[in-house]
Amino acid sequence: MDLRVLAGDPVDPALGAQLTVTVGSENLGGEAVPFVRVTKGEVRTILVGQARTDGDRIDVAIRAMWSENGGWHREHWRGGDVSELLKHPAHLIPDGQQKGVISKAIAEGSRNTVSELRGLRYEMERQVADLLAQRRNTALRLVMAQLIELSIALSRARDQARDTLREVRTPGVVRHCEAMDVELGEEITRLQSLLSSVSTFAVAQEGETQQRFNTLAAAAAAGLGLPALILSLYGADDYLPFTWDTAWRALAPIAGVLVLAAGVILPRLPGRATAMNFLKAFGLIAGLIGVLLIAGLLAP
Repeated sequence: MDLRVLAGDPVDPALGAQLTVTVGSENLGGEAVPFVRVTKGEVRTILVGQARTDGDRIDVAIRAMWSENGGWHREHWRGGDVSELLKHPAHLIPDGQQKGVISKAIAEGSRNTVSELRGLRYEMERQVADLLAQRRNTALRLVMAQLIELSIALSRARDQARDTLREVRTPGVVRHCEAMDVELGEEITRLQSLLSSVSTFAVAQEGETQQRFNTLAAAAAAGLGLPALILSLYGADDYLPFTWDTAWRALAPIAGVLVLAAGVILPRLPGRATAMNFLKAFGLIAGLIGVLLIAGLLAP
């Protein structure tokens, strides 16, 4: 595929060079430089690989890919067009310096991509903050899985920079790869710290869930147990089978105790009590009273 690379978008005829671009997945070795990019669009992807300039050709090898579809996860690279990813950064390429300048420019583009990867880390931090504040209901397991996947992606990108430092001595390339190594190391540390925090939160959330269940069970026991005790002491034969006149006298105390229990317990549950929590509780009470009413009407 013939392509004018590093000429910007829209293309500036004074910049870049017309080259043949080949794309594969095999390790290039030699004087390959890191090729790390984040694609745009509705579903973003992270591409981690290498690029090598050889005369009038650029060989690109995509070693790993992560897709945002359904949460960040590793996918198999099935080939594709990388022309959009080779338009930037735009560079003037003097005659006779094509190989060195192009290699340096591709490494610079990979270093620039670190800021986009940092932006992905910010997005994950926002998801965690929304979870803690109960502003969204994203599954905690999915968030943890994405943090691990992003950490792996950044580690693979860092490996490409380190491999280049061992093989290439071009000053401009070395400078960009050293910066990638440091910056990606910082991002990986922050992702792992965030993952540790989320793991701690998961343990706390599990304990909170158990506490919520115990509190609800205690409320249900109090709400049903007290009326049941009264009925067992004084009997319910005078009310059964229900008529519309006797039903409210039998069920009103039960409903009253259940509503009182819900009003006392819900504000004390772990987490923030919302209007929806109260609606669900009163809906459950209404359903329970409805079942008792039907049972009383059908009693022999």
